Amino acid sequence: MTEEAEAHKARDTRDTHDARDTPVTAAAEAEVADICRDLIRIDTTNPGDHSGPGERAAAEYVAGLLGEVGLEPTVLESRKPARDVVLAFTADEEAGGTWGAAFLTRHPDLFEGVTEAIGEVGGFSVSVGGRRMYTIQTAEKGLAWMRLSAAGTAGHGSMIHPDNAVTALTEAVARIGRHEWPVRLPDSARAFLEAASAALGVEFDPEDPGTVIGQLGSMGRLIGATVQNTANPTGLKAGYKVNVIPQSATAEIDGRFLPGHEEEFFKEIDRLLGSAVKREFIHHDIALETTADGALYDSMTAALLAEDPQATVVPYCLSAGTDAKWFSKLGIRCFGFSPLKLTPDLDFSGMFHGIDERVPVDGLRFGVRVLDRFLDIC
Repeated sequence: MTEEAEAHKARDTRDTHDARDTPVTAAAEAEVADICRDLIRIDTTNPGDHSGPGERAAAEYVAGLLGEVGLEPTVLESRKPARDVVLAFTADEEAGGTWGAAFLTRHPDLFEGVTEAIGEVGGFSVSVGGRRMYTIQTAEKGLAWMRLSAAGTAGHGSMIHPDNAVTALTEAVARIGRHEWPVRLPDSARAFLEAASAALGVEFDPEDPGTVIGQLGSMGRLIGATVQNTANPTGLKAGYKVNVIPQSATAEIDGRFLPGHEEEFFKEIDRLLGSAVKREFIHHDIALETTADGALYDSMTAALLAEDPQATVVPYCLSAGTDAKWFSKLGIRCFGFSPLKLTPDLDFSGMFHGIDERVPVDGLRFGVRVLDRFLDIC
């Protein structure tokens, strides 16, 4: 090799070596180390049962990095549900859903092919007899929000007025508020109480469900309202001045009837009202009940047991109502399933509509894992 060639070779080697020591290459080396560190921190364990917790997270992380440098990566998902999932966020549920779910169901094309749905107020845990039971809502009571009215003769408060609208109305309101409704057991309520009895080690008596309900702690208020119809006075309005007898008086009643007992409910309400008091609906809607079976129910059960193997999964009836009422009118089979793992001392149902209504963060995280599994297997 000539001296000139040797010089060129030496220069090329030096230039290459110098390039490796430039700040740009040092930064790239550091970036690779950072990327590896971040990937290691993502739990991509694959136990072989398609439940790897972070494989998608790792894929999305890498795709994000590739996108930053101008590439257009595509993340392909092989564990997606076997059919499309329609996600609906609704408003106005607390007022009956007229402007929310009811409006959506007037556009049935949005839900074409939807046969089953999950929604709120189910999947939460209840501690009974030292065991953790997870409730799946398979039924809910119907709604009868009513305005009662009575008419009378107006006059001066100092005189005798047997035709007093306030007296007639309040007597009817008192009869309704104090009425003891007979025990009725929808299948969902019976199933829950039988499971609770087994957990408590007592025999279930369908003629006396109160024995078991009395041992359910704060949850007893909710369950107790699912073995009978209920009607609670919630508002009164009459008059404008203490010495003037008003011509009319009104009251509001929150009525709830069990699946299959709507006719019985209104027959009893009208008997309690008597002839002097009239009723009209503020809002009226159906009761619901479905069976605790089928592929979707099995998927909910499996997802809960995968995260809490010692748990018991049971159906139950909700004493209130949800937007499921509207979607069921499209022929959709509805369940309440928003999983939460709750501590035994938490009065979950007692906080409904209360101040500082809340759930534990750990319980919410549990629900995320359960729903993720559910969507994988449903």
